[in-house]
Amino acid sequence: MTSIPALHVQLEGLTASFRHLLTISGTQVSTPVPSYSNLLGIISACAGRIIAPEETRIGFEFHCRSHDLELERTVRWVVDAKGRLRPHPKGQGISRRQVYWYPQLDLYVTNLDLKSAFEYPTATPSFGRSQDIAWIVFVKSVELQPMEAGNLGPTLIPKVQMGVPGLVVRSPEWIDNSKMGSVREPGPFGVYQAISPLIDRRFEVKGENFYHPSDADHPDDVIYLHHWLRE
Repeated sequence: MTSIPALHVQLEGLTASFRHLLTISGTQVSTPVPSYSNLLGIISACAGRIIAPEETRIGFEFHCRSHDLELERTVRWVVDAKGRLRPHPKGQGISRRQVYWYPQLDLYVTNLDLKSAFEYPTATPSFGRSQDIAWIVFVKSVELQPMEAGNLGPTLIPKVQMGVPGLVVRSPEWIDNSKMGSVREPGPFGVYQAISPLIDRRFEVKGENFYHPSDADHPDDVIYLHHWLRE
């Protein structure tokens, strides 16, 4: 089977928090790993333009040292009788946010033209919110060799693998923010198995769209290369 040329981009940061889109109030819950719409946002920030799903396939691994709940001071607002936005009379509030500490993202993209975007990013990438700043450690060219089975690390896969611990999450493939003055529109939602980044081991998987990166630590290591869902 023919290998696929790709870019391996490694990013690091101090904090990460990938807010679950279906959680509106209360403690801000983070998904265990970034969604594919999160990853498109990171790439788009580096490129300085919206990167559409059809422009590249994406594979990734996400690692961190630990996670905890963070207390965050918030500024509350109310609308007065004249329809004007005013500070809340009771002052500021406190919210709780699930945070992953010292995150590391190994991102694989098949669009080789994106190399300059990562070498000279237009905007600062982030692991979730704008204050979760990330920086690029390296960008290198690799080959992705298709494999029928291998050992998979923390990532997001569309089919539940038996014997692999993980949380089932539902998230959009992408979010359309191209209409000026309009709210963002989510693309199709997929159901995925998110493998926890807090488990320091890899798990044997079998199926389609698994690839061995040429710079992997071990010959049996694989990543999942995502196939985009359509409406």
